[in-house]
Amino acid sequence: MENNEKLLSAIFNVGRLMKEKIHAGKCLADFTYTEVEVLKFMQGKKNMTMKSLADHLHIKPSSATPLIDNLVKKGSLKRSGKKGDRRVVYIELTSKGLQELQKKYKNIHKAIKQIFGKISKSDKKTLIKIFKKIHAENT
Repeated sequence: MENNEKLLSAIFNVGRLMKEKIHAGKCLADFTYTEVEVLKFMQGKKNMTMKSLADHLHIKPSSATPLIDNLVKKGSLKRSGKKGDRRVVYIELTSKGLQELQKKYKNIHKAIKQIFGKISKSDKKTLIKIFKKIHAENT
């Protein structure tokens, strides 16, 4: 098997394992992966625009709208407008959203520990370095 095929297979297997552990532990409860990613991205940010969030997620702002609508309905985000320009919409993490994020991340960390717990610190550092390099070279 070619190295790229082995790599792809390994990535799929680890991804599937992570998804199984996260779902089995009910880490996300009534949130999607993308919703949790949005909450994480929004942490500590004020007056984030829909466009900035959409850019971060690599989606169109129109595709971000239903996602944000769901998080607003759940009370995790609040939406506000810019005075004098109705086209600009700001979103912000609420205290409830921060609490949900912290709860979800605590559970996700437990699942990650189960998966990567037997890997040495050195190997984890190498893996993080590789993932960061891949991300940096492709963004």
